[in-house]
Amino acid sequence: MCGNNSANKSREELLAWGKVDLPALVDYTLALQAEVERLHDTAAQNSTNSSRAPSTDRESPKPRSLRRKSGRKPGAQPGHPGHTLAFSANPQHTHIHPLRKCPCGEDLTQQQAIDFERRQVFDLPALELACTEHRAEIKECPGCGQIATAPFPQDIKAPVQYGKNFRALLAYFYDAQLGASLRIRQMCQEMFGYAVSEGTLQSARQEQYQALEPFEKHLEKILPQQSVLHADETSLPINQITHWLHVLCTPLLTFFSVQALRGKEAIKAIGIIPQFTGWLMHDFLSSYLGFENCLHTFCKSHLLRELVFIAEQHHQKWAKALYDLFLEMLRFVQQRKARDAPVAEAEYKRWRQRYRQLLRDGRQANPLSPEQKASKRRKQSKEQNLLDRLEGYEDFILAFLWAWEVPFTNNEAERDFRFMKTRIKISGSFRTLQGARRHVRIRSYICTLRKHSLPVLEYLHRALDGQPFLPKLSKTT
Repeated sequence: MCGNNSANKSREELLAWGKVDLPALVDYTLALQAEVERLHDTAAQNSTNSSRAPSTDRESPKPRSLRRKSGRKPGAQPGHPGHTLAFSANPQHTHIHPLRKCPCGEDLTQQQAIDFERRQVFDLPALELACTEHRAEIKECPGCGQIATAPFPQDIKAPVQYGKNFRALLAYFYDAQLGASLRIRQMCQEMFGYAVSEGTLQSARQEQYQALEPFEKHLEKILPQQSVLHADETSLPINQITHWLHVLCTPLLTFFSVQALRGKEAIKAIGIIPQFTGWLMHDFLSSYLGFENCLHTFCKSHLLRELVFIAEQHHQKWAKALYDLFLEMLRFVQQRKARDAPVAEAEYKRWRQRYRQLLRDGRQANPLSPEQKASKRRKQSKEQNLLDRLEGYEDFILAFLWAWEVPFTNNEAERDFRFMKTRIKISGSFRTLQGARRHVRIRSYICTLRKHSLPVLEYLHRALDGQPFLPKLSKTT
């Protein structure tokens, strides 16, 4: 902190020190003040005013939503179609309940029904694994006398094995529902009467992983052609070594990649962003800014959390005013989109003038000290660093006002990451790099299927049949 082992000096020692070397004592005092302020700021950070994850909060902060009250009652609104069970046009089974006697006592057993009142029950059949025996004919050729055997279907390789439907279900349990392998094996024992081994479970997932290689290659081809990409990264422990999970996604596509590094080298290794020319939404990671082939825009949720911290902890009015301005801009854009009324140049200039005025207010509240001005590599406060970003990337930050394809936040990427945090809570860590890559490829497929509202289990089976879902290229994806 101060480099002179003086943190534990008594009051008398400090007084004596000040008489001998007052400048050193002043430096020591200033350093102590800076350290106290840093510790106070660190203790005040939580998931609502910084980029810290909610799981690190010591106390649950009151949620802060960007939404305003609509004035409507909770629940489904008038006209909502609802999601209750609907009558099936083709029930698999029909049971007739005969009417034998009229309430008056008359016998009706010989009368024909004039109509039926219908009620339907949706239920599961008995859960069991159906065993199908395949018999290949063995014949003796009358011409040459050779004994020949008919070939089995290509996917039947062992004397006894599980079928594709069951193997797809194992991958679904593990990768879609994030089940622990032990619990999955217990479920199989209790539901079907077969306790699958760990090797069988992982073999089924490896088969799914290999079947999804065409899907992954397809994503690598079409993602660079999108108009907007969300990018983010999060730490991923593999055998007690930190790796990084990278995501590139849109509202209809999700692509994950496991890399040993977080920065520009890893982004190049993935190979998608170097080919991308649209808007790249991210969280101000400097590694992304090195790619000049695309346009950059930044997550306003991260900026809003920083502004909340500065307003609440450092009591700076300009930060609260800028927070409110961003939300006002967001509501303005939402209203204009609903009316399909583009923002005029004069309107954009007025928003920008208000934005710049608040940044000037911020500079006045946080001027550079003489020491900072004299230093080429000066250490700055949180406020000064934030103001540098807000000024230096103004056009990219405000792009959502006029480029309506640009989203306000990077929540799309953050939502796609939630599964991994759950997976780590369940398993603690991946044991191998290959195991992690297997999981994230299958999850890329599952996330994309869900974004297209497709049945996951059915399409996992289709992939095993050599027909994985390949999303169509769409600039609006």
